[in-house]
Order: sequence, then C-alpha cells, then structure tokens
Amino acid sequence: MQTIKSHLQASLVALLGLCALAVAIQALAGGHTGAGQDKRVVLLDPARRSDITGTVLITGANRGIGLELARNYAERGWRVIATARKPQKADELNAIAAGNPKVTVEQLDVLDHAMVDALAAKYKDQPIDVLLNNAAILGEPNDQNFGSYDYAVMNRVIATNVQGPIKMAEAFADSVAISEHKKIIAMTSVQGSISSLRNGFITFYNTSKAALNMAMRSVSVSVKPRGITVALISPGAVDTEMMNLALDRAGVRFPLLTPQASAEAVINVIDQYGLDMSGTFMSHTGKEIPW
Repeated sequence: MQTIKSHLQASLVALLGLCALAVAIQALAGGHTGAGQDKRVVLLDPARRSDITGTVLITGANRGIGLELARNYAERGWRVIATARKPQKADELNAIAAGNPKVTVEQLDVLDHAMVDALAAKYKDQPIDVLLNNAAILGEPNDQNFGSYDYAVMNRVIATNVQGPIKMAEAFADSVAISEHKKIIAMTSVQGSISSLRNGFITFYNTSKAALNMAMRSVSVSVKPRGITVALISPGAVDTEMMNLALDRAGVRFPLLTPQASAEAVINVIDQYGLDMSGTFMSHTGKEIPW
C-alpha cells in the first residue's frame, strides 16, 4: 500500500513538473502555443455624436482628413490647435481659424524634433484632451516596388509616420495627462494589418503603419498608469491626394469616402474610446481590425 502511495506521489510531482514546464514554454513563446481565450468583440457606433468638448491638437491639419478633423472639431465647439508644416500656405485652415477664435494655427514639422519640443513647451501646463497624430506621407509608390526600392524614401516615410507620432506622444504626454479626456490618437491604416495584406504594393507605407501600430500599442502600456488612453484608428479609404496617388499608380479605382464623412466617423469613434480599450486597432466604422 505504501509502495502504491509512493508511486502516486511521484506521478503527481512529475505531472506538476510537466505542467510547469508547459506554462514556461508558453510564456517564452509569447503565450501562443495553446488555444486562445475567447476575445470580446469591440464595436463602437460611428454615428453616435457626443456633445463633449475640450482641446484637441491635430498634426497635418492643412489638407485632407486633417483639415476636416479641424473643421469638425471647431464646429463642435472644441478649442483646436491645428498644425501645418507651412501654415502660410494653408489657406482653408487659415480661413477656419479666421472665423473661429477657438482655432489656432501653429507651424510644426513632425520630423523636426526640436520644433516639436518647442511647441510642447509653449503649451506646457495647458490641458490637451486629444492629441491627434494625423500627419503622414505615402511616399512615391513607384519607389516602393521590390527590386528597385528607394531607401531614402523609405527612411522619410518611416521617420514621418512612425517617429513623428512617437515623438509627439512623448513631448505632449504631460499636457494630455492633466486634461479631462486624456487621449492620444494615432491615425493608422488597414494597410498596417499584417494578416490582411494581399499584395506587395506601397511596401514602405504599409510597413510604417504596421510599425506605428506596434509603437503606439507599446506607448499605450507605458501611459496607461497615468490614465491616458491610446487609440489606433484607420480612417477608411478616403478621397484625398494621398489615396488618389496610390490608386493612380496601382491602376485601380473604387468608391471613396469623403474627408468630411471620414472625419465625422473618426471623431465619434474617438469619443467612445475608454481606457479599457487603450491600444486597440479600430476602423472608422467602429469595428476592431486584426493585427
């Protein structure tokens, strides 16, 4: 009897050892060796317009989606800090500012980190409820074909689309942290969804958005203890110069969203983001996008 008991104890110890080993292996593998747990489906309503207001800082606000984001926020009664690399040429943005005392146009090139720091210093101790990193570039699509990559173009795309938002998040985190809404937004793209990739077109841009997603996901972990929400939002296929250039080079056409419709949906989705969703990759339609 004692022998049987000893064997059972030895078997139990061995089994526990194997379980511990399996857990350790799974941890080393990033937790992907076993069946995944059921994940909640995140759904937001892109038509649910709220009446909240605050202060928003928007990069790349001189044209396209950025311009319409600035216009929409201004119409909602927000204080808008709209940035542009060449504000003297941003006629439409300046017209919005001329008609609304709550709109301020600032010069900013996200590639110039000293300029970013200077602007952050100017607004130090002033709450910024939403830091909206919209500025981005596509890069000439013909320079992104395998076999003839232009790495100088790649460097500029990565610097603008990835380093720019990271630097902005770092520089303005204190102003966001003292605000009421505490949100940092990265305008990303479904082109950054690795599992959704179907072709090798605009490689640099796709790579930059995938890198942006990882970077801002990481930032979301770093700033969450401060109560800051980080949102990753794809604005959809929008009728902008950037999108039309990509379609022209690809030789394809399909219906596009107007910048106004995209901006409306994006802002409504931003309003619904909570801290529990921080770092989630969402579309303008309010649906979660696969990584």
